Amino acid sequence: MIKVLLVQPVAGLLRRMLAITLPAMLLLGTGVAARGGATRPDMASMVSRVSKSLVVVEYTAENELHKTRKVSAQGIVLTGSGVVLISGSMLPEELPLAYVHHLIIRIPRGTLRKIPAEFLGRTTDGSFCYIKALKPLNLPPLPITDGGTPTLAEQVFSVGLLSKKLGYSPYIGISRVKAKVTLIHQVCDTETFGLTCANSPVFDYHTDQLVGITFPSQGTAVELNIAGHSAPVSINDPEQDPLFVTYSDIKSALTRVPSKRFHVQRPWLGVVGLVGMKSALRRLYKIKQASGVMVGSVIPGMPAAHAGLKSQDIILTIDGKAFSTSPVPDLMLAQFERRIQRTHPGEKITLGILRNGTKALTLPVTIGAMPVLAAQKKHYYNRKLGLVTRNLVFDDTYIRKLPAKQTGVMVALIKNGAPASLGNTPLMVGYIITKINDQPVINAASFQKQLNTAVQKASGGDLVFVVIKPDGNTAVCRIGLQ
Repeated sequence: MIKVLLVQPVAGLLRRMLAITLPAMLLLGTGVAARGGATRPDMASMVSRVSKSLVVVEYTAENELHKTRKVSAQGIVLTGSGVVLISGSMLPEELPLAYVHHLIIRIPRGTLRKIPAEFLGRTTDGSFCYIKALKPLNLPPLPITDGGTPTLAEQVFSVGLLSKKLGYSPYIGISRVKAKVTLIHQVCDTETFGLTCANSPVFDYHTDQLVGITFPSQGTAVELNIAGHSAPVSINDPEQDPLFVTYSDIKSALTRVPSKRFHVQRPWLGVVGLVGMKSALRRLYKIKQASGVMVGSVIPGMPAAHAGLKSQDIILTIDGKAFSTSPVPDLMLAQFERRIQRTHPGEKITLGILRNGTKALTLPVTIGAMPVLAAQKKHYYNRKLGLVTRNLVFDDTYIRKLPAKQTGVMVALIKNGAPASLGNTPLMVGYIITKINDQPVINAASFQKQLNTAVQKASGGDLVFVVIKPDGNTAVCRIGLQ
């Protein structure tokens, strides 16, 4: 997917910058010793209250070829009507929602009751998703009291659920904040013994006020082959996650909870290849401020292009203010994206730029909406050929330098051993089919009819496809039906 900006995983970027290795440790029991040997007598009751708002969310990821994976992760009950918050990593955007089957909420107490659920939508940045129970959960929402932004050395604790093998028992992690970094999110890193699993609420140890949610680390992923890419469909969370996103950064996700299905339009500038400004460039152009980002390329017809932004422009300010004060290029870029992600399609901003190292300009920009993703498109499966296709999206044409109005269908999936995968010139995932037997292909729905007709007329012969390969070159594929 072509993103507005170069996106780096929050957890991965922070670990690389701090060179952190964090082993896991469980802290179990009803009374937990604080530093100095003192015991908090109310900890057991606090853990009991919080754990009643934790559930397990499960689904089966299954594609057209019936390849399946079981996915399971922790969820947080946010409302009395049964809306549950889950990590965006559990339902990655690369995974078509049509592949999500048997979505359920499991009550991790008593008989482990299962409640069917529906997907509601994602937060604007995609870090979290909402699902809703289709029957009453009869569980209390997470107690939310704003604890503000944690300070360095502040003691915090989190509450999570152990694995199914351990009966989903509640457990806690107690630690101290040892680093705070503002990336796309404001993230706190804790001491070596960490907190509980991903998507666990984090509280101030002394006030019991909510200070954040643990952020998924780079765990073991299981994958489905989708549109030629390996798409993770679950993260095998470790028992501990040392990172958490601060409450102040995700307050709206926890307090403005949807009740019905929705779709978020993400902000979109239409630039790619942004890089943080290096010190050598700052010295060369005598730029006084510490940070800025250089534009790699501007996509024609998109908001940045309409505003007059050009390749090699250096963006220094948004609405007259620096978006970062850090001299570290990775941080500049993350904080620029953070600022853009807090806008909305249709909103107007002003970019302060430096062009050719000498010309200072201000460019008014109207933020656009990010184009539709491939996973949002319907899939069409032809069993005779073992071929799955879909309509084209912006990424498909832009990567291949094709016209925006290019017609055809994308080969999304091919069954091994099926006719489409055989022969000297088989079809491949990532090919765009533009013709079948010399007949132009317009879209996926009409292609299904063309394909069925062509198969009937072929009588055991060949089908001839004209395709555009991922490198943009045209080729011919012949598929035998014998």
